[in-house]
Amino acid sequence: MPDAAPRIATDCVLIDRYRLVRLIAQGGMAQVWEGHDPVLDRPVAVKILHPHLAADDAFLERFRREAVAAAKLAHPNVVATYDTGVDGGLAFIVMELVRGHTLRDELGRGPLTPGRSAYIAAEVADALEYAHQAGIVHRDVKPANILLCDDGRVKVADFGIAKAASVGRDLTQTGALLGTAKYLSPEQVDGQPQDRRSDVYALGVVLYEMLCGRPPFTAETEMAIALAHLRSEPMSPRRVRAGVPRPLEAVVLRAMAKSPVDRFQTAADFCIALRSVDLGDDDAVPMVTRDPTPPSGITPSFAQTERSWLVPVVAIVVVMIVLGAIGVVVARTPTGSSLLHGGGGGAASSSTSGGPAIAIASAKAFDPPPGDGVEHDGDLHNLFDGNPQTTWETQSYASARFGGLKDGVGFVLTLGTPTKLNHLKLTTPSRGWSGQVYVADGPKASLAEWGQPVDSKTGISGGVTFDLKGSTGAVVLVWITELGSSGSVAVGEATLT
Repeated sequence: MPDAAPRIATDCVLIDRYRLVRLIAQGGMAQVWEGHDPVLDRPVAVKILHPHLAADDAFLERFRREAVAAAKLAHPNVVATYDTGVDGGLAFIVMELVRGHTLRDELGRGPLTPGRSAYIAAEVADALEYAHQAGIVHRDVKPANILLCDDGRVKVADFGIAKAASVGRDLTQTGALLGTAKYLSPEQVDGQPQDRRSDVYALGVVLYEMLCGRPPFTAETEMAIALAHLRSEPMSPRRVRAGVPRPLEAVVLRAMAKSPVDRFQTAADFCIALRSVDLGDDDAVPMVTRDPTPPSGITPSFAQTERSWLVPVVAIVVVMIVLGAIGVVVARTPTGSSLLHGGGGGAASSSTSGGPAIAIASAKAFDPPPGDGVEHDGDLHNLFDGNPQTTWETQSYASARFGGLKDGVGFVLTLGTPTKLNHLKLTTPSRGWSGQVYVADGPKASLAEWGQPVDSKTGISGGVTFDLKGSTGAVVLVWITELGSSGSVAVGEATLT
């Protein structure tokens, strides 16, 4: 392992594939190199752990697990993870190469305008919400991990890597946490359990620094800064820098509340609050997508309140006029007249030929190894809530074949008792995906235990009905074998007959 460090140099080739081109940056955990992947003929970023970290087998395993988890994140505001490996004592991750600079570089030139600050923070919050829904907490949100692309996009890097570094360490040790004390949440400093609200706090600190040109707490030592997050209240942003809008100040201070229960409970709530603030004539306002819902504790403007009811009313009137015109046209056709006067009985009987609907007691994600067993579990109730507009969705993957990570993913519908089943109808907005349906007497741990599929479909678009052939069972597995063009599949409603 000590001999590994001299190998990190220009033109070094890792696992006979990735050639190092130039050093981009380095920090407490790793060096980041621009590299080249000759197999796909594309530039990449290669993050190489410092050799003393790679010598720790337990850390290496955590590092690999977190890299695999991060590779499942496919979001426009997340730096994509392509590969990970070890070569002669060098542990590395291969990622998307982003052309641009870090938020840390931009802050070196001074504070940002309120509009640009809100835009960047909202984009980061959107990325965090996506990761949180996938069960990943970043734990190291800071300006150095926020990349500002040359084309205007904002991307977040290093999801989950801080978790691998922090296990078994504390703030008195050197390592990843030492350089990020400015952005630690109070619960991190206090050694308490961390969740997605820790990321909300850290992003609040980053937003404070963008607005004020300096972080909320400074001191001579990292430990003193960390303790300030635990014990001290930040100075009001408007006292540090004149011109910070009062509603935006309220958003910042709520995100930085000492107690997690007093913060925005999700990054999505934080994002909505940022996009709802009226920033007046700020030159960066057009970059921020506005949401009509005001953040908690902030009085909405007249334009926000009027738009919240005026736009839907206009839309409803337009729809009613269009539907009325269509109804007149249809009524004048032979087919339309027949339908309106009780004809077309064959069509009506076919829609109910599957028999009465069967109540679904519960739903559970099915993501066996090498999957992590979790797949947007919080949305599974949407599959049988009676509203096709609310959906459960798979996580997004880099390709239709799950980025090469696994063979499929799905969900299990549980019935109250064993029942004879005729059909399973799924409403879905997704296009071009494939799936199979299995029926069994009880849940199974692996796909092989489910036996043979009862029915299979390919090229599904807009909805599908599976023929269950009168099978009797108490559980039904929907197994998605290929994703659509969007890299994910959403299902609005599952109906069994």
